[in-house]
Amino acid sequence: MNPFSFFKNAPGETQPSPGIPGVNYLNAVGALEDAGFWILREGEHVVMTDGTRILTLPRNNPVNALTMDGIVRDAGLSAEKFRKLL
Repeated sequence: MNPFSFFKNAPGETQPSPGIPGVNYLNAVGALEDAGFWILREGEHVVMTDGTRILTLPRNNPVNALTMDGIVRDAGLSAEKFRKLL
């Protein structure tokens, strides 16, 4: 058995669609700042925190929709709330 087979979708399944489209990383940083996060450091990635959570955003334009969806979820925000912050 392939050790990575659990990453594949079962036959007939599709990957869930993200609730957030790919966005410019600067827009995402601004929206997360509005949600109470601040920048800890910048390099190839932007690392942000709210004092409890730590988020890492790639400096891609646009940030992949699935990646952005995971970041928003890790931030404790809903897709709707994040879209309003954009």
